[in-house]
Amino acid sequence: MKEINLIPNDTDNLKNFIKDFSLLKKCGLDDGDIEIFSNGPVLGTILVELASNKETNSKLTYQKLYDKIIEFKKTEEYELTKTTILASNKLSNSPANIDNWQEDKILLQKLQVSSDFINEFHNYLKEHSDPEKTYKQVLTDFQETKKHKKTETKSTGKEYIEIFKNAGNVDYIDLLNKSIELKKPLLLYFTGYGCVNARKIEHYILSDSTITEKLKNEFYFVNLYVDDRTALPENENIESKANGKLLKYVGQKHSELQMNKFNNNQQPYFVILDKMGNKIKDIGYITDIKLFENFLNIE
Repeated sequence: MKEINLIPNDTDNLKNFIKDFSLLKKCGLDDGDIEIFSNGPVLGTILVELASNKETNSKLTYQKLYDKIIEFKKTEEYELTKTTILASNKLSNSPANIDNWQEDKILLQKLQVSSDFINEFHNYLKEHSDPEKTYKQVLTDFQETKKHKKTETKSTGKEYIEIFKNAGNVDYIDLLNKSIELKKPLLLYFTGYGCVNARKIEHYILSDSTITEKLKNEFYFVNLYVDDRTALPENENIESKANGKLLKYVGQKHSELQMNKFNNNQQPYFVILDKMGNKIKDIGYITDIKLFENFLNIE
């Protein structure tokens, strides 16, 4: 297939790339798939991974991009992710008109927000319905209103900063042993410096003082950045089980762990493990704090 040549800050080059990318519909992708993978952060993550793993003199082609997309589509989380993103995109661009509430409510439910959130927003929309504004604008205003009301509950001090430090190059077995020593379940947070949704969930959910306290006191909470470009020691330059290529960076090691152990390559991604390394619970990007509180409640 055709080689991919992306030129930074070249608008025409980007337009041509998007045009060529849309032609992958002829290879079996549907409009929804194209919309999902045309999303900047999603596509960017895939391209960075392909570029950083490619062998010397190996070209980045649309065939390799297509193969990676097919691999992503086979994961059990993809259909849920697809439904959520498509609903979010449609809702974001729809007029915030209370007259269309019954149809728009269905889209909110597809985003997996709680019924409490939907009811709160419905009451807000009754007073702020505006066909000239999109739901994206009105939802942003609503979130800002909620944020101002809860400013006093936010953790902004040293403790909050400390728990989100990059764990660096860590060993999975060592993490499990440490959790046993601490007598706390291990909670891995797969994130990335370039992950927009990770920053959102940290700002709106993880910074809540109740959540921060739980992460600090009830779990062995570890941050693993999949785009950490710190070089691995030579003795850890092993081949990826996914594609057979050499792992050179800490982020690639974390990404390999996430994919092989948990069959997931999305960020943000949280997974709680018992002392044997068995998955207790996992969760991806959400927008509702009560759902995340429920995720942290384990017996």
